[in-house]
Amino acid sequence: MPDTPSGARNTGPARPGSMFPPGLAVRAVQPTDNEAVRALFIATQGGLAPPDAGLEVRIALKRYTDSCLNDDLARASVHYSKPPRRMWVLESREREIVAMAALDAHETDSEAGLLRRLAVAPQFRRKGVARLLVQRTEQLASRRGLSAMRLYVSELQPAARSLYESLGYREKRVSSYGPIAVFELEKALAQ
Repeated sequence: MPDTPSGARNTGPARPGSMFPPGLAVRAVQPTDNEAVRALFIATQGGLAPPDAGLEVRIALKRYTDSCLNDDLARASVHYSKPPRRMWVLESREREIVAMAALDAHETDSEAGLLRRLAVAPQFRRKGVARLLVQRTEQLASRRGLSAMRLYVSELQPAARSLYESLGYREKRVSSYGPIAVFELEKALAQ
């Protein structure tokens, strides 16, 4: 997928499907981004619980968020520096991290990559940013010889699930995280 080279900025009008919106630069996560990546993740997780969510759902979300912050997001630039892992951030003209996505190794299937940490700041949603980040991640996984991409999405993320399904992801299994249903989705990659 064509996009701007690492560190370059889009300055002209966006061509659908070919680049990120003007004024945004995509690049690999760097050590100086670790705190901004954590902050974006926290901010996007905070909006998942509906206003009428019960205490059990809120506790489960807090537990999940904390576990991520203590796992790969403790130092994202280190965790995602070793192949097949890779994390991208999208940076605004003001040097603010406004979106991110990562490719990780799947826990049990060495032939599949795992799409993780897709997050887009609210002001950049519905502009194709998430779609482009997913496609970029799939392309890297395919180049690395992986035959499939998998991801997890919860019942609290209907818009995200709809996006993934529009990109060809299909339900593989359903599990739960406390009271929250979690769907594992999968897509075969072209080799």
